[in-house]
Amino acid sequence: MSGDIVFFDLPGKDAEATAKFWQSLFGWEFKGGNFPGYSMIHGPSPMGGFPHGDTSKFPRVYFGVDDLDAATERIRELGGTAGETVTIPSGKFANCVDDQGVEFSIFQAAGA
Repeated sequence: MSGDIVFFDLPGKDAEATAKFWQSLFGWEFKGGNFPGYSMIHGPSPMGGFPHGDTSKFPRVYFGVDDLDAATERIRELGGTAGETVTIPSGKFANCVDDQGVEFSIFQAAGA
């Protein structure tokens, strides 16, 4: 499991205001995502996403793993929780919580 940050989600209650703030601050571009109510954020590295109407207070970080199933099993062994696997065109991911209550996600790229 590499542990590199490979993606992030940036929450925002108001889609227009959120995009305007981050575009003005960093020059990021917000473009339509793979499904309604979601935009892709172009500009930062790694690239990010924006779930419209998300009331979370913090960004969600996605860590790259070589084997999602093995990583979710290891998270559980360590006292954390791992949600259901979600498959998307670029790979698959699971939302997780560590043993201290910190939320994060893990991602396995398609073909890995």
